[in-house]
Amino acid sequence: MTPAAAARPRVLSLVELDADELARLEAVAEVKVRPWTETLVLADPGELSEELTARQAMALFVEADFVVAETFAAAPGLRFVGICRGDSGHVDIAAATRAGVAVTHAPGRNAEAVAELTIAMMLAVLRGIPNASAYVQERRWQDPVTAYVGMRGSELGRQVVGIIGLGRIGRQTARLAGAFGARVLATEPSLSDEQIRAAGCVPVGLRDLLTASTMLAVHCPSLESTRGLIDAEALSLMPRGAWLVVTTGEGVVVEGAVAEALRRGHLSGAAFDVFETNPIRPDNPLLDAPNALLLPHIGGATDATVQRYSAMVVDDYLAFLAGRRPERIVNPKVLERRG
Repeated sequence: MTPAAAARPRVLSLVELDADELARLEAVAEVKVRPWTETLVLADPGELSEELTARQAMALFVEADFVVAETFAAAPGLRFVGICRGDSGHVDIAAATRAGVAVTHAPGRNAEAVAELTIAMMLAVLRGIPNASAYVQERRWQDPVTAYVGMRGSELGRQVVGIIGLGRIGRQTARLAGAFGARVLATEPSLSDEQIRAAGCVPVGLRDLLTASTMLAVHCPSLESTRGLIDAEALSLMPRGAWLVVTTGEGVVVEGAVAEALRRGHLSGAAFDVFETNPIRPDNPLLDAPNALLLPHIGGATDATVQRYSAMVVDDYLAFLAGRRPERIVNPKVLERRG
């Protein structure tokens, strides 16, 4: 190894990186990419510390792996952690700050993907697309009239779409639903009525949103204050025959209550991409509920999502190397120590 090569900073990435962004990173650093999506194993904190030390890694990129206080203490050469998702809860930010490690994240990296899937799920349940496809594939389509009459659906543009949680995903869902012609209501405690209106939504309280929404989209995060928010009582407030789509917020929606509402016919249909557990438990009542569309947590699973977070983390790391403030830094106090 030449002296010039030895001087290059070293990066360990436990997340897949877009090829173009990886090439941009490799122009200035030695990069080892070992994605958790390929190994299917999250790094043991002790083993991660040893690997960072052995590689003399200056930077670590993660998506699902935990980075704990012990790792920061055992890897003194680490100076940058790039989280390739919006949530930073699996990285000990306080410990990183004490160790002088800059931490960045990738807010909104999957907002477009999740919002588009939300709209796709709305359309799927409104038009009964999964059942209609099975009807043809199972060779049950014998005449041109039965399905045309019996599978008559509804249009998204005729719905009152209620959005709980108007973050990046919620705002994108609102924009897309509005483009179909739907009337969009939203509740978001952190925003003013003016901000909600600016997103193309009518600001309402939760109870009024539930009573008016014929299509409900749940986009709020899973917090102590939101767990169990959509329970049997909340569902009973919705118009009979309404639909529900859940793409974010584990535990916000009580799954057993939704299954019962589907069995009773109070809900015409429900679509889930996020569940209380991941994967879904085999005894989950939704598995046997009628008119339930269940997907294996694929909301953010697009090539564009990988490209977005890759660009964010590489941009921020290159800024850090150049002595500039990374745009998406979580703990800016560490920059004060750099002078």
